[in-house]
Amino acid sequence: MNKQSLRLHLTITFAIMAMIPILVLGTIQVLQIRNITNDYNKTQSQTTYRLADAVQTYTYYHRNAVETLATTISASGPTFRTRESLTSKLQSVKDNLPGFSSLYVADANGIVSAHYPEQGATLRQQLFGLNMSNRDYFIKVKATEKTTISSLFRGPESGNEPAIVIAAPLYSDQKQLAGIAVGVLDLQQIKQLVTKYDYGSDAYPVVLDPTDRAIYHPDREITSSLVDLSAEAVVQDAQAAGQGSGKYHSSISKQSELITYTTIKDLGWTVWVSRSYTSVNAAFSDSMQTTLILLVLTLVITVIVGNLLAKRFNNTIHLLVGYTRKLADGVFEEPQRDMTPSWGVPYELDMLANHFFRMAEQIKENQRALIELNAQLENRVTERTRSLLRKNQELEIVNVLLTPAMPNQETNRMIDESMRQLRNLIGVEVRLRLYPYPSTDLDQKNAAAAVIPVNSGNSPLGELAIFNSSGAALPENDRKFLHTFSNTIAVIIQNDILVSRLRHEYASLNAVFESMSDAIVLIGIQQNVVYANRRMTEMFAIPTQELLSMTEEGLFGEIAAKLSGSHEEWTHLTSKQQIQATLKIRGDSGKERFILVSAFQAAGDERIFGRGYVWRDITKEHEIDALKNDLISLASHEFKTPITSIRGGVETLLRKDAEWEESFKRELLEGIHEDIGRIQNLIDEWLDISKIDAGAMRVNRQPLRVGAVIDNAIHRLPQHAAFANTEFDIQLSSDLPLIYADKLRMEQVLVNLFTNAIQYNDNKKPFLRIMAEADEAMVHILIEDNGIGIAENHLDHIFDRFYRVDVSASRQTGGTGLGLAICKGIMEAHGGRIQVRSTPGAGSTFIISIPAFSAKEGEDDEKA
Repeated sequence: MNKQSLRLHLTITFAIMAMIPILVLGTIQVLQIRNITNDYNKTQSQTTYRLADAVQTYTYYHRNAVETLATTISASGPTFRTRESLTSKLQSVKDNLPGFSSLYVADANGIVSAHYPEQGATLRQQLFGLNMSNRDYFIKVKATEKTTISSLFRGPESGNEPAIVIAAPLYSDQKQLAGIAVGVLDLQQIKQLVTKYDYGSDAYPVVLDPTDRAIYHPDREITSSLVDLSAEAVVQDAQAAGQGSGKYHSSISKQSELITYTTIKDLGWTVWVSRSYTSVNAAFSDSMQTTLILLVLTLVITVIVGNLLAKRFNNTIHLLVGYTRKLADGVFEEPQRDMTPSWGVPYELDMLANHFFRMAEQIKENQRALIELNAQLENRVTERTRSLLRKNQELEIVNVLLTPAMPNQETNRMIDESMRQLRNLIGVEVRLRLYPYPSTDLDQKNAAAAVIPVNSGNSPLGELAIFNSSGAALPENDRKFLHTFSNTIAVIIQNDILVSRLRHEYASLNAVFESMSDAIVLIGIQQNVVYANRRMTEMFAIPTQELLSMTEEGLFGEIAAKLSGSHEEWTHLTSKQQIQATLKIRGDSGKERFILVSAFQAAGDERIFGRGYVWRDITKEHEIDALKNDLISLASHEFKTPITSIRGGVETLLRKDAEWEESFKRELLEGIHEDIGRIQNLIDEWLDISKIDAGAMRVNRQPLRVGAVIDNAIHRLPQHAAFANTEFDIQLSSDLPLIYADKLRMEQVLVNLFTNAIQYNDNKKPFLRIMAEADEAMVHILIEDNGIGIAENHLDHIFDRFYRVDVSASRQTGGTGLGLAICKGIMEAHGGRIQVRSTPGAGSTFIISIPAFSAKEGEDDEKA
């Protein structure tokens, strides 16, 4: 490697020392200019957002004015909607808000019925009676019946100048769309609003409508010609990001610009402030140029001056280097005075030469002493190394035991490895025997040369047995290490026992919590979730990992978002004013669930671990309570009517002051008999539904023909007019297999389905088509009707108890809402099922599936 001279080193050092302050000052200046530039950029961003707020506020006020005008006109009667009255209202709005260039009102067909101002340009004078129905804003208002702000366009509304209108719907007394109220925004007013802000030198604002046409641009030609600026990169970024800033090349100004942009979401307008990128970096470039010039001048001057100073020092150093070379060669002589020049030699260098000479003599003397000391140290190091090597081997053996076990490493394997290393270290056979050990080990114990116990406190765990075939006694160091090793083995075994016990206890507790039907969550003292069982994640649909990373506040916020109804109990619970609350939560399917939450404090060993919450789903209990209330209410209503009728008939017959004809008495008795039958039917339905709920529904199954069951069910129908006029179309195949069912229960199901089909039917002649088909195991009976049908949102609930479809208010069908629930229970008791398909207004199809009769079932019946 080439070594540089002292003269060159000094010259470079002087140059570096001179450049450092220049670089520091230049850097500070550049940073200050950069900060100023950044501050200006931030100011530009703030100006952009302030401009967007001003434009949005301006538009908001004018939109409110048009909506208020539309509301005022809609509230006026027909007599106040004359041209003069409407013109007066338009004038009032124009006088209060000069931001409108003109306002007008069009009827439902788009014909202008009034406008203001009425004087002005020829086109504006012709505005009255003009058809605006083809305008985009008119079409949009008519379709949505909402206030609309148009895009930039030309039309007679603004004298064929670029314009934006705000259109609001007008309504008649019958709340029908009666026309629109339109305000044409004055773009010059928007220009004054936009240009009143100070954007700085070389900066200008731009406002675009939703179609990317310039509402305002400093180049008037762009605004007047309705140029589409959607191809500009800043417009595309604004549509994608919403707001931001960056460097863009403008195709209009043909230069790079720093643009800060934002979008007004309510309007779909884009606003940006643009500044020439050259002016942004001008100050920075000037500062860098000045710093570089100063740096070059300083470097040149420093090199010249440093070279002159280094030349004088270099001569003196050369003399000193020559003298020290002699000292290095072992020439210990007093230097001659003529070896150094009489002038130019610093006093310090001359003193340095004298000290070098004396130092050389001392080094020579110390060298001999060091050689002797080095020999002694080598002997000591060898002996110490041998001792440390032994200690290192002992530590390695213990380290194998103390190293934490990896997931795929077992305690037994670690102990076996340590025993192998121990045997290699002390050179004798050592065996570890844990209690209790077999009798064969007991015999070998007597043959051991020495036994070292392995104890954990006062509890013996085993022993180390030493077998020495040579008979020589163990060295003291080996014996001490064996005791240390036995203590380490005891600690490892005891820890392994404790870990196994803790794992078992943890697994047991975790299995208990995970198997609970209630949700449990524990909040630690740091106000974060430290535990939650599986039921907690299922109940609130929060993933386990997300749940365990939540704070208490975050968890409560997530649950509060799912609450419906009053939150008073939840507020008291979260504020720790009460320890129990009942909550109503919206499920993912929209169904509400009722949750009972109880809070408790987790504490033990005089230490508080946190606060726990137990969440119990009591939706079933709540539904049972509601069902009981419905049952009581329904029973009271259904029993009250026939009992009242019976009581009235009996009281009439018991009157002593009247003589009744036999025909009248018979009519009353038949009515009483019919009411008693209704009560009996109600009681039978209660008993049937109770048997179904208790799982005690019994069926006497036997082979039956489908046609016979259907005929019997038709004969059991009441002989009222509606039932008598019903037409039945029975289409059954001759090879249809027998069904295996209870005859009376099957007839009960069919009678219920026939009755519903006839009662819920608006036709004068109800029609029922009954068909049947079979597969390998089941016979499917299809009952089609031409009734009113069932809406899709009711199909999943019509087999629920007490559920009744909400039909027309004029229809009075009565009933308890248990008929289809009983049908479903009867079919399930047979091992079958019942289904429904329906189209509102076209009718319904009920399908009952019943097991087919087989020879094996017949044999079972004969044995029975």
